[in-house]
Amino acid sequence: MLTHPRTLGADAAEKDLFYEDLHAILRRVPTTDKLFVLGDFNARVGTDYHTWGDVIGMHGVGNLNSSGLRLLNTCAEFDLLVTNALFQQRSQLKTTWMHPRSKHWHMLDYILVRRRDRQDVLLTRAMRGAECWTDHKMVRTSVQLQIRPLVHKRKPKKRLNVRACSSPEIQAELQIAVQEKLSCIPENDLSTVSNLTTVTDDWHLFSNCLLEASSESLGFTHRKH
Repeated sequence: MLTHPRTLGADAAEKDLFYEDLHAILRRVPTTDKLFVLGDFNARVGTDYHTWGDVIGMHGVGNLNSSGLRLLNTCAEFDLLVTNALFQQRSQLKTTWMHPRSKHWHMLDYILVRRRDRQDVLLTRAMRGAECWTDHKMVRTSVQLQIRPLVHKRKPKKRLNVRACSSPEIQAELQIAVQEKLSCIPENDLSTVSNLTTVTDDWHLFSNCLLEASSESLGFTHRKH
């Protein structure tokens, strides 16, 4: 679990360490997995939708600060989306923390998802009445996950090009190839063939010769869907 520096005036080295650890964790997550990043980033992402349209929505709050710029750059690097600014709603349902002196409300707590999973997020809002023993509001997001089953790709089976048998030249070539394959069996094994214990052994020996000869003479079909 990562904890962000608690104040905006924290040491720059401490912030650098936090984002280095965050980037290391994000790189380890497989790109095929669903990803949700939740936390208090003490960052203000602002409302500049025209510049950061791929990261934030049209319904941001307040002005951008240096911590918010870091967060936006991180989201842009890992294709993440700030869901807090996607939905049009009252500021009371988007802001999560009030400055003790100015009494202004700011949006500091975020829920991030992958950009391709935008359709899964139904709503992200602050819960005004939730008691969580902190001066921040609790943030809740509603999602509708669509989990796709794993698709096991099967290798297509090769099929002999039997249509090539319509050609007399191919027929003659196939006949010669079969005779050559059968003649390659050593004579000492020919006597053994008739004394094999099961008919299955006879069939395997004969079918392998036919398959090798057919694959060399006829070839395989190239079927495309």
